[in-house]
Amino acid sequence: METAIREYCKQLKLGTIADEWNNIPLKDKKQYLHDLLLHEVKEREINRINKSIKTAGFKIVKLLSDFHWSTSIDIPSTITREGIEKGSFIEKKENLLLLGAVGTGKTHLASVIALEACKNKKKVKFYTAAELANVLLDKHQKGTLATFMKMIKRLDLLVFDEIGFVPLHRDGAELIFQVISDCYESRSLIITSNLEFSGWNSVFGDNRLTTAIVDRLVHHSHILVFSGESYRLKHSMQQQRNS
Repeated sequence: METAIREYCKQLKLGTIADEWNNIPLKDKKQYLHDLLLHEVKEREINRINKSIKTAGFKIVKLLSDFHWSTSIDIPSTITREGIEKGSFIEKKENLLLLGAVGTGKTHLASVIALEACKNKKKVKFYTAAELANVLLDKHQKGTLATFMKMIKRLDLLVFDEIGFVPLHRDGAELIFQVISDCYESRSLIITSNLEFSGWNSVFGDNRLTTAIVDRLVHHSHILVFSGESYRLKHSMQQQRNS
C-alpha cells in the first residue's frame, strides 16, 4: 500500500505528502488531514520562494533582520520606512533611488527589498548596471532582444545596482535607456548609485541621454540619500581593533 500511496502522490504532484504522510501524528481524521495538507502548502511556499530568489539573480541574499537603519540614511517624506520594507511603492509602480558613497548600505537595502518582494509573490530581477548593459548588447547581437524585453515587461520590480562604477558602452547605455523607458509608469525600479545625478553623464556618456534617463527615473520616485562612512571599512577597522 505504501508504494501505491507514493505513486498516487506522484501523479497528483504531492511530493511532500508522499514523504511525510507516515510521520504526521494522528489524533483524529480531520486533524490528520489538516496537518498533512498544511505541511504540503508550507513546503510548496518555501519552494516557490526559493525558485523566485534563484530566478531574480541575487548576487548575495540579504535578510531584512540583518539591515541596520542608520540615522545617516535620509528617507524622504513621500514614503515611510515600513513602506520601503514592505515594497508599497511597487504596488504604485514607483521607483526607489538609493544614492550615496560606497559601502553605506545601498546594495544591502536594495537586496532586502527585492527579497521581500520575492516572498510577496512579485516577479523580480537583479542586475548590476554593467551586467545588464552586457546582457542587452549580447541579446541585441544574437537577435533575441525582443524576447528579453518581453521578460522585463512581465516583472514587478527590476533592480539596477552600481550605476557609476563602470562607464557604459554607448550602445549599452542606449539599450538601458530603452529598458527604463519601457518600465516607466508600468513597473518599479530600484537604482543604486555612488554618484549624484550630475555625475551620471560620466556613466552614460551623452548629456541628452543622461537627462532623459534621469527625467524618467526621478518622476514617481522616492530618493534615499546615504551619508556617513563606509560600513565595510568601519567593520574592518573594528575587527582589527578587537584582534
